[in-house]
Amino acid sequence: MKGEAMTRSYSDYIKSGQMTQLEAIKHNTVRNGGRVAMAGVLAAHVRDGLPADAAAFGVLDTLAVRLVEWYGPAAAGEVLRHYAEVCERQKPVAANG
Repeated sequence: MKGEAMTRSYSDYIKSGQMTQLEAIKHNTVRNGGRVAMAGVLAAHVRDGLPADAAAFGVLDTLAVRLVEWYGPAAAGEVLRHYAEVCERQKPVAANG
């Protein structure tokens, strides 16, 4: 929810009464749509022979500014650290050899 860092699942927001089931569905649908849209933008850069990672960093710049506006610096930092931890857990396991 805007103004509150998403540290819990949508189910948690429904159970606590902070979101109705319809609101949670709407937020999840918008979130998934954002993922699809961003994947499309990055794929278009690759198709055009442009560096998709540069575009991704531009998006991160924009997102970081918005997160600070919406949640404040401390909570925005928490959100970004959470995603950094998720990335760390997703590292490929080094092959033996």
